[in-house]
Amino acid sequence: RAGPIQAPSHLRVTSRFDYQPDICKDYKETGFCGFGDTCIFMHDRSDYKSGWQLEKEWEESQKNKRNKSDGEAFEINSDADNSDSDEDDGLPFACLICRKEFTKPVVTKCGHYFCSKCAITRFKKSPKCYVCNAPTGGIFNTATTLLKKIEAKKTK
Repeated sequence: RAGPIQAPSHLRVTSRFDYQPDICKDYKETGFCGFGDTCIFMHDRSDYKSGWQLEKEWEESQKNKRNKSDGEAFEINSDADNSDSDEDDGLPFACLICRKEFTKPVVTKCGHYFCSKCAITRFKKSPKCYVCNAPTGGIFNTATTLLKKIEAKKTK
């Protein structure tokens, strides 16, 4: 008979690479070895990384650092093109609690902005910030920078 023969469909081949030949694989995976004290391999279930794993992680971290530094340089250049736009100054456009436009905005010690009514209602339930869970101490200052932004937006 000539030509290729079809492989049986009921057989499966698996390969296993042994990177630590001195460790008992049965004990590492299950915590039990049938050979007991007579086993010639070391019974160790720790998850220490091998040299090749450490090298791989180090190479990936170095690659990520290079990619981040390249990305930052690109972002700096893109910001230079849009330097006259002051829309994204880090101030929110809506209350984080009620998700509506601010009414009498206040700012917490941790720097989060809320409506005055929302902040006081939230403080009655919990003395912590709605966003970061930092203790507010009941201190809600008038958000003057946000008020200026809202006024400037209305005049445009």
